[in-house]
Amino acid sequence: MKKGFQYAPEEKLVERAYLVGVSLPDSPRRVEVDHLTELRQLAKTAGAEVVGSTIQGRTRIDGATFIGPGKAQLIRTECERLGVNLLIFDADLSPAQARNLEKILNINVIDRTELILDIFARHAKTQQAKIQVELAQLIYTLPRLRKLWDHLSRQQGGIGTRGPGETQLEVDRRRVRDRIGRLRKDLQTFSKRSEVVRESRNGCPVVALVGYTNTGKSTLMNAITDANTLAENQLFATLDTLTRKMKAKTVAPVLVVDTVGFIRRLPHHLVESFRATLSDIAKADLCLHVIDAAHPAFVDQIDAADHTLEGIKDSDAGKIYVFNKIDLLGEDKIQGLRLRYPDAVFISAAQGDGLEELKQRITKSVFGKTLTVEVKIRSVDGKGIARVKSLLRNPTTSSVENGVCVFKGVIDTEHMKRLESLRGVHIRYLL
Repeated sequence: MKKGFQYAPEEKLVERAYLVGVSLPDSPRRVEVDHLTELRQLAKTAGAEVVGSTIQGRTRIDGATFIGPGKAQLIRTECERLGVNLLIFDADLSPAQARNLEKILNINVIDRTELILDIFARHAKTQQAKIQVELAQLIYTLPRLRKLWDHLSRQQGGIGTRGPGETQLEVDRRRVRDRIGRLRKDLQTFSKRSEVVRESRNGCPVVALVGYTNTGKSTLMNAITDANTLAENQLFATLDTLTRKMKAKTVAPVLVVDTVGFIRRLPHHLVESFRATLSDIAKADLCLHVIDAAHPAFVDQIDAADHTLEGIKDSDAGKIYVFNKIDLLGEDKIQGLRLRYPDAVFISAAQGDGLEELKQRITKSVFGKTLTVEVKIRSVDGKGIARVKSLLRNPTTSSVENGVCVFKGVIDTEHMKRLESLRGVHIRYLL
């Protein structure tokens, strides 16, 4: 029997990427090597296979090709040898530089910003996140539309020589601007909804988890709340804001907000687009700056995150450095970090180390140095009653019922452990 024609399934195209970095006089080669390592992680997150990389040392940036025409030709030869179909720059290219490089290399050329936008687009799940990413992409694309229509434009100048490509270019620009306007209106609607949600929290303190991407914020979120958010060893695994109540006995519920991670040279229009999401950071009562203590460049990551945070939140607002992943460090390194950052908290979110200390610091920061409590203890426990009275400031006895004595008073947060450790004591936090 004659077999019918069978279509072979289309193979998924895997982009073979080549990375390019530039070392300038104010940027040592060692630093650029670290930057390319991060760029390699970004490319992997975007689904590309990195097959090679190079660092070009220059005294200044070439205005036409960023790296110079000679280096561009060398890269073209290497890309042809490796079968590369994507070139990624660890810098922001101008539209003209990108066009010139694509003409020389004859492959797709993208810069760091375009790569980050692609990752955000892949990880956006909610409608708000998708709108924010699309807005950032359109703002980035608008000045780069010309190269998409070069093949339709006439080369000669003069009156009457306007080509269809240029006409179509203007049409597309107008459509993009109209779309940007609509997206911004949609984000304003989301901002109003978020404001209503924040007002409905009844004054509950809000703690925001901030920091460099992939430092373990989502893992920490899962550890101190009942959240079950995605926690992967991947850059920008979480884009959407998630709010949950902290698992701890406090005066009032403490809400913890997990936010999008920061990164070195985070595109400014991406920050602007995510303003509705990042407003949760701006309105937070306390920021926990989560740091990957095991990362070799954690100091640079701290500076990058703090720089981004300064554009979002008042620098005088409460902030605690939280060094995560200490289970990957030796005791000597941990002690060195403690000496260098005496006010920080050191934890392992994955192993659960240091979480109780972190909760106590959060409670102390958002509620102040004292708490108002109601304490119930058996009236026959004279030693326990004496201990309760010594811990409370100006305690008052409200009632004695069924052999239970009830005290009300103010206690220093640093003495709460002592009060909680007393046998037969029941504590209630008062607003």
